[in-house]
Amino acid sequence: MNTSHSVLAVNDSNKHHSFITTQLKQLIKFVLIGLLIFSLSRLILVVLYSDRVVDSLALYQIFVGGFRIDVTTLFQIIALPFLALMLMTLSPFKGRVLYKITNVWCWTFLVVMVLMEAATPTFIAEYDARPNRLFFEYLSTPNEVVGMLMKGYWLQVLLAVVVVGVFAKFSWGWFKSTAAVDSKFNPLGFVGLLLIAVFLLYGIRSGTQHRPINPAMVAFSQDSMVNTLPLNSTYSLLFAVYQMKNEASASKLYGSIDNNKMLKIIKSNMPKQAVFIDDDFPTLHTLKPSQKFNKKNLIIVVEESLGAQFVGSLGGKDLTPNIDAWKHKSWFFNQLYATGTRSARGLEAITTGFLPSPARAVLKLPNAQKGFYTLAQTLGDAGYENSFIYGGESHFDNMKGFFLSNGFEKTIDQNDYTNPEFEGNWGVSDEDLFNYAFNYLQKTSDQPKFSVIFTSSNHTPFEFPDNKIKLYDSEKQTVNNAVKYADYALGGFLQQLESSGLMQNAVVMVVADHDARVMGESLVPIEKFHIPGFIISPDTVPHEDNTLVSQIDLAPTLLSLLGIDLPNPMIGQDLSQLPEGYTGRALMQYANNQAYVYPDRAVILQANKKPLLYAVQGMKLAGLFGEQAFDNQLIQKALAHSQFASWAYAQNKY
Repeated sequence: MNTSHSVLAVNDSNKHHSFITTQLKQLIKFVLIGLLIFSLSRLILVVLYSDRVVDSLALYQIFVGGFRIDVTTLFQIIALPFLALMLMTLSPFKGRVLYKITNVWCWTFLVVMVLMEAATPTFIAEYDARPNRLFFEYLSTPNEVVGMLMKGYWLQVLLAVVVVGVFAKFSWGWFKSTAAVDSKFNPLGFVGLLLIAVFLLYGIRSGTQHRPINPAMVAFSQDSMVNTLPLNSTYSLLFAVYQMKNEASASKLYGSIDNNKMLKIIKSNMPKQAVFIDDDFPTLHTLKPSQKFNKKNLIIVVEESLGAQFVGSLGGKDLTPNIDAWKHKSWFFNQLYATGTRSARGLEAITTGFLPSPARAVLKLPNAQKGFYTLAQTLGDAGYENSFIYGGESHFDNMKGFFLSNGFEKTIDQNDYTNPEFEGNWGVSDEDLFNYAFNYLQKTSDQPKFSVIFTSSNHTPFEFPDNKIKLYDSEKQTVNNAVKYADYALGGFLQQLESSGLMQNAVVMVVADHDARVMGESLVPIEKFHIPGFIISPDTVPHEDNTLVSQIDLAPTLLSLLGIDLPNPMIGQDLSQLPEGYTGRALMQYANNQAYVYPDRAVILQANKKPLLYAVQGMKLAGLFGEQAFDNQLIQKALAHSQFASWAYAQNKY
């Protein structure tokens, strides 16, 4: 009898050991397979972008940093089933359910990881970065995104679907639930697992340093895309989602200065003639305009993705003869720079004069959906009829919701067009858009009109009507051909305004929202933010302007040209009344990096790192200044402008 009891006790002990060991084997298997997936994907990306991975030291940084990021990603994923395993050893419950859940958990995450890595080359080709917050944001507009992918990247999508599908099918066998032994109360096993937990925590933090590992710790290059190669795309996306909790505070990313000092710097860099009128709203001011008020219409044409690289008169490709023709017939900006890389950011700057920030554009932020300043509010107070006219679905980027909540009386979108000549994935053609806008502007009204007209033909997958232009590329649906069509449609609209006489009683501005596929081998490729922009007004003398201009300067300038002196909180310059010797500055947000740029210098702000001061030559980042050459005044100015955007939004001061 005693012998029998001894045998049972040994068997029970083996079962305890076998259950823990079986669970740990599954988790270890998951980690090893995950490391293989991430490493193979990273190797493929290094080969694809070998021209930007310049030396063996970079390879070392990518793969060693990548191993650290991969380990912390995988350890975080297994943390929950590991914790459940620890608790199971202290409970009387059987462990078969946990075993099955662990299998499903591991398999599901492996499929997600393969999916994210399969999507990465296409995402980098479009945005020059691993999947980040944009990947998450686009899920809210599936129709447009699916259409864009199927028409512009159908082969890549098909390949990704095949890879993920095959992997999902065959990998299920690796984690298919088998008959697992039962767990039993095992305090000794708990102690062993507790020791492993210490190692797991070490791996999740990737060391004992003050802060857990983050993208800044594995960044090493002045090329921001290369800095994302040590990451894996699962980590990159999850970290971006995690950071959304901090997105209202640039100071948490870049460092902070005292709010009073920040406001003093901001106000000192606003127009010298500004008269501040409300202590509760520090930038609210009046400014004597350069023209008299005579109820001119204001027409703003925002061209989608039309960077200077496509504009012949700005040194780009010879694709825009109509824009080029206006260079000597308008106030033409030779050095105008976008604030960001997305349409929502461009519209933010153009219509509100608001500064760029590491947060999403205010069009999509919850606290900006009521009472946030736009040009339409000032113009509405001046008696204007305000409209936003778009050829696609205006819910995209929350344009309709934001504009209607903040001063615009009507929004026109794809649903409002009757029998358009052409419809593509992003809506009606630019010609259909301009025809609608022209007919609207022609209608007599007791009120002057303010219209923002936003084009969409120059957007992946680059769809536009046939037989309109002589193709630049033999294949029709390319960015070069789409730009050429966009310019053709714009030229026709401006000709209509001119020949009809509408232009004689209007201020017309044409400006791009951003360049297409902004990317480059620097922390902020400032040359890729260069965009065309010009103003046509009977009260301005046509000339080329070489001042360094930001999109945030355009809205204050337009109010001045309209002769409107009503209060507004915009901090940009009135370009029609600049002080002598002013050479300009520009602000740019590039993922989590921000640039504050002068013609010869630039401060680059990075998340959780010290500001960097660069020399600028030909509007490109040149040499990096050493610590002894730091311009602290310029750095403080850069920090103040980044902090103001977050502060003004969070405190409802704009």
